[in-house]
Amino acid sequence: MLALAEAAAHEHSYTPLTAIRTYWRAFAWCQFISIGALLWGYDAQVGGGILSVPSFRRDFGSIIDGQPVLSAAWQSGFNSASSIGGMFGGLSLGFVADRFGRRGAVALCCVISTIGIFLQFFTPVQANPMLLVGKLVNGFALGMYVSCASSYCSEVSPLALRGISTGAVNLWIVLGQFLSNGVIEGTGTRTDKYAYRLPFAIQWIFPAILLAGLPFAPESPWWLVRKGKVEQAKAVIARLAGPTLDLDLHVNQIKETIELEQREAATSSYWDLFRGVNLRRTIVASMVFVLQQVAGVVFVLGFSTYFFELAGFADENAFRLGVGVTAIGIVGNILAGLTMNRFGRRFLFNWGMVGCAVVNFLIAFLAIPGKTSTNWAMAIFTLIYNFVYQIGIGPLGYVIFAEVSSARLRSKTVGFGILVNSLCGMIANIVIPYLVNPDEANLGGKVGFIFGGLGAIGTIWAWFFIPETKNRTVDELDVMFERHVSARHFSDYLLETADHREKH
Repeated sequence: MLALAEAAAHEHSYTPLTAIRTYWRAFAWCQFISIGALLWGYDAQVGGGILSVPSFRRDFGSIIDGQPVLSAAWQSGFNSASSIGGMFGGLSLGFVADRFGRRGAVALCCVISTIGIFLQFFTPVQANPMLLVGKLVNGFALGMYVSCASSYCSEVSPLALRGISTGAVNLWIVLGQFLSNGVIEGTGTRTDKYAYRLPFAIQWIFPAILLAGLPFAPESPWWLVRKGKVEQAKAVIARLAGPTLDLDLHVNQIKETIELEQREAATSSYWDLFRGVNLRRTIVASMVFVLQQVAGVVFVLGFSTYFFELAGFADENAFRLGVGVTAIGIVGNILAGLTMNRFGRRFLFNWGMVGCAVVNFLIAFLAIPGKTSTNWAMAIFTLIYNFVYQIGIGPLGYVIFAEVSSARLRSKTVGFGILVNSLCGMIANIVIPYLVNPDEANLGGKVGFIFGGLGAIGTIWAWFFIPETKNRTVDELDVMFERHVSARHFSDYLLETADHREKH
């Protein structure tokens, strides 16, 4: 395993700046493949934001006391359909990506997504079931988009850029949310059906961009080596990093890592996710998304525009606040990319959990008086929450779940993580309208007490079980998980010292 040690030393020698100079092509292609993640964020934000469009509530709901209202049941149905589709899409990635490659999986996503958008755009008035099916079909593609982007970024990026590129998947999601809020602000005041049809139609742009660029995109060298296409893998690495790189060394690193993992298990089925040491890796990869939901991301962000309106803001101000929330999120993601290699994944994730829990409690306390004078204060804390979330658990969740998975099971682990993400999102989207809506529990901002408490519990779990994956190569992480290193000791664990002790 000499190649592993030599390649690891070579990768550790890179700083993010020197890595991006050498691997700028790899970083650029990672961003291209991540465009699909933009649609995930766009769809999620449209689901909540479009509820604030009066013509949508009129065409798919009913008039109550002279106002158009969409029932909580249909709100939950529309918002959870994409999550249900995403669950199956994420789970299917393991089979599709392992068989047809990362590029083939993205191409399939584009075709399915185009069909789902078509169904949503052409849904007639009051044909709620057809719209539901369209969101379900599109959701299937969205689950695969995000899973594939995370896998691709993790496999194509060098160590120094791995966290930045995988974390950028969340940045693309936030960009999608920002675009969605901007589109809804521009079209939401229309009184015809295009107030909500135009936001659906804009989604067609991105599958078209991906399909146009995919023929030129490099395939994952890890997938090529696993399929025995070594020369093609060398050509891809040369294309991504330039001809001066030691191609044989890096291909041998991939080979030996795969061989190291195959010694532990000869198969790579979905059942292997729950066997032996992989169970721990699967739990961590899944829990980062569970923790995002228990921290209240759907409550604070997914329903922000709708919540502002319920709190008494005019439609125009509610739309602007929704755009402001996502704009702050973009800034937070950029700062996370600049700081995660310095402070580490574990540090930012854990303190992000603390911050989100605190802000949830503050929003809840402000909601107790039930006065409009606290509305702007609650709006400010919504902005603060998004900044805290997007500099911590938002992007770091995508980094951690891609890094803790083994190379052999990466597409399956990542896909399962997205399944859990979609499942938790679906549950949140079903439950929260009943908690927030005036015609149901009518808790409003006091829902923050629930997510503040859950976030505090989640913070304790994260402290004991989220490992530090910064500056660890794939094979180093394999060894540390095999040796059952405590999550709290990942950052200071010395492989060379441990190896020396084992020899004596």
